[in-house]
Amino acid sequence: MRIKRGILGAYIIFPTWTHSIQPHSPAPLHVSYVDKASCPADGQAARIFKIKDEADAAKQACTDRYSIYTDAHFWGERGISFVTTESVFRSAVSEGLDRHYRRDAAGSAVARDAFAERRMDGEKGVGLVARRALPRGELLIWEPPTLVVHLDARRHVPDQARLRMQRAAVEALPLEARSETLRLMGHWGGDEIEDRLRTNSFTISLGEPMDHHALFTQTSRLNHACRPNCVYQFDRRTLTHKVYTIQDVEPGQELTISYIEPIATYEERRQIIQTWGFNCSCSACELPEAERRDSDRSIGLIREYTRELQDWTDQSRGTPGLAERLVRLYREERLYTDVADAFQLAAWAYGAVRDRYNALRMASCAVGYGLTAWREMGIRINDTLLFMMDPEAHWTWGKRGGGKVQ
Repeated sequence: MRIKRGILGAYIIFPTWTHSIQPHSPAPLHVSYVDKASCPADGQAARIFKIKDEADAAKQACTDRYSIYTDAHFWGERGISFVTTESVFRSAVSEGLDRHYRRDAAGSAVARDAFAERRMDGEKGVGLVARRALPRGELLIWEPPTLVVHLDARRHVPDQARLRMQRAAVEALPLEARSETLRLMGHWGGDEIEDRLRTNSFTISLGEPMDHHALFTQTSRLNHACRPNCVYQFDRRTLTHKVYTIQDVEPGQELTISYIEPIATYEERRQIIQTWGFNCSCSACELPEAERRDSDRSIGLIREYTRELQDWTDQSRGTPGLAERLVRLYREERLYTDVADAFQLAAWAYGAVRDRYNALRMASCAVGYGLTAWREMGIRINDTLLFMMDPEAHWTWGKRGGGKVQ
């Protein structure tokens, strides 16, 4: 999958599966250890080892070879495997691994009393259902991926070699993590690891923005909804994925995330979702036709109002009244995954006309939702917190109220 940045910093997920046009030439996989200290003794697993496919690597039209890196002891002996380049491993992955071991941070991976697995109606298959009342902002799942694969490997490594590397990376995992990975649902058929990546992977950032896709065995059990009640974040610093509730959830209610950018019309959502091989039957997609048209008009207004509020030229119509309407539309559409963005724009709009009370009111709401939706986006949450500490010093203060602030 590929993720494309959308309005308000949200993302639209598009599949980017293509076939390599390079010839397939199988070659043996050779194992070499990163250092002597990591060599296994008495049959124990190595902490970190690297598997190189030298014959295939020599044919790559790139400057950095793709290798398999596995840490069998990561996250309380759960293990983690990467198919990536040496530069990414040394610059991003090794830093996260080192931080993990310095803090001895295995943690609790799942809030086990919060939800249960249940077979859902229709084509959803198995999903997760709340076992108790869950307040907004509760951490439900905290887990590392079992497998991470560089997206560029699809262009640089012949298909047959890449598929063997992905299989070897999974086989190098400890038994439990390997079993969890293989138990994930596949939809497309063919190579079992590739099928699970295509069906379940999330796109994450390691060396560059959105450059790898990863399998998270717990998060992958969450079904899609266009108006979800949960949100997820990947933290590159700890190499972990976290899932939080974005609104209060009642017992028995299904826990859902959005596979796509929620700020999209019905037809836009339908076309993107069908690339996963299913039709969405969430409450937003099952609205009667007249209500669906009303929802689409609201999405259009959200986009229009957002453009106006982001326009800081003299011609901008980004007034506080427009910002209030934007917030109201988000709430009416139940777009709680992104409502923090609307509150932030409203805070800037009030600050731009020097309305300190309402600017702080909106900024406080932005932080309330942003602590979940922006939890791994330090710049966005920090900018709002700095605004709350001293609104008059923010670059937006007074910018639409007469005296312009540079």
